[in-house]
Amino acid sequence: MVRTQEAVDVESDHDVDELGGLDRGRQRCECDHGDDEGYQPCGRKARWRVTVDCVCGEGHPRRVEILCSRCLRTLRQFQGREAITARRL
Repeated sequence: MVRTQEAVDVESDHDVDELGGLDRGRQRCECDHGDDEGYQPCGRKARWRVTVDCVCGEGHPRRVEILCSRCLRTLRQFQGREAITARRL
């Protein structure tokens, strides 16, 4: 296998440890169940990688979350099914 300089540059730009969910280990739901004073993750077993489109009209970038089935269901109730793409982990 011949490695090109472009392939080497791409690998060096991104540390694999920074990519969430890549290890496919025991992932936990990241949904915020905290209050105004701080972030408190749900902690249930995550089953979904969820991409959420901005629905406010301001053109915010898409965000990606790792969620359990319960938090995904709640998110769909508030955001609408059209704005959410879910893929199994």
